[in-house]
Amino acid sequence: MTDLDDLTKIRALDKKNALDSIKQLPQQIDQAWSESFSIDFPQNYKDTRNIAICGMGGSTYGARIIKSLYDGAQITKMPIELVNNYWLPGYVNSETLVILSSYSGNTEETIACAKEAKEKGAKIIGITSGGQLAAFLKENNYPSYIFNPVHNPSAQPRIGVGYMVMGLIGMLARLGKIPVDAAEIEKIITFLDGESTTLGENAFAETNPAKKMAIKLKDKIPVIMVADFLEGAAYAIRNPFHETAKQFALYFAIPELNHHLLEGLSYPADLKKYLYFIFFLSDIYDKRNKKRMQLTIDVVKQNNIPIETISLHGYSLLFTLPCFMKLTQAKFLG
Repeated sequence: MTDLDDLTKIRALDKKNALDSIKQLPQQIDQAWSESFSIDFPQNYKDTRNIAICGMGGSTYGARIIKSLYDGAQITKMPIELVNNYWLPGYVNSETLVILSSYSGNTEETIACAKEAKEKGAKIIGITSGGQLAAFLKENNYPSYIFNPVHNPSAQPRIGVGYMVMGLIGMLARLGKIPVDAAEIEKIITFLDGESTTLGENAFAETNPAKKMAIKLKDKIPVIMVADFLEGAAYAIRNPFHETAKQFALYFAIPELNHHLLEGLSYPADLKKYLYFIFFLSDIYDKRNKKRMQLTIDVVKQNNIPIETISLHGYSLLFTLPCFMKLTQAKFLG
């Protein structure tokens, strides 16, 4: 394993400049929020009855995070559905807000949904950096967020998460679909800027939580354990383990996992030597899920599987999210 304090070796391995993209997460959020929240939408776009968000892979990070953050926490009263295929749900009509999400703009499944949404007369908006989707949105004069990813030098969609998450939050807030306090966005940006000292590449491994975890996860299968409003964020962290670190990883959410996962820890017999469970704790979890989280930790320990517990100290649902993502984004690079 590369010495995580050897910046010369790290730069040599980081041929696509992923590290700089991660460091610019605060700038991505700042740009995406200010630009997306300034978009003007027709009044009839604010009167829709349901939302279908179309996207694949890294382009769904924003959708998944928003669904678990707002819809899952019962903050929104409007159904939000994720569409990860070539076709839309049968209920989509003129009263549906269809959001087309593709970082590159060339995701074939999303383009197929775009054409169908137009045929059904849905209210269409989009978020993309260009490609076929940008052309489609411009040609049909659909109000959208087409961004210039100046703060993602790696050009990797999965590391441009600030654009896809905050761009979507900004548009939905502008439409009045979700409540967002602009002052809280500023606090998030300030917080993330400050964390660069503790989690950055210049902080030595002996004091850097991200580097410490990266070392522990060598030759292991990370199993990310969360509850309720962090389920979407867990997906957004699991995928980069696959794509960037080339490392198999899993995520599970309480309470659903309690109905199957723990019964599957016995076989194969050598499974335990590969697993490493990471439990993310939050005071904002539902009190029933907090109890389940502790019971789950106890069961995993009883199975002699190594674990790590990480407490997230955000004072609100939205503020907890960047605490989670900044720490875990830094880890998978190790």
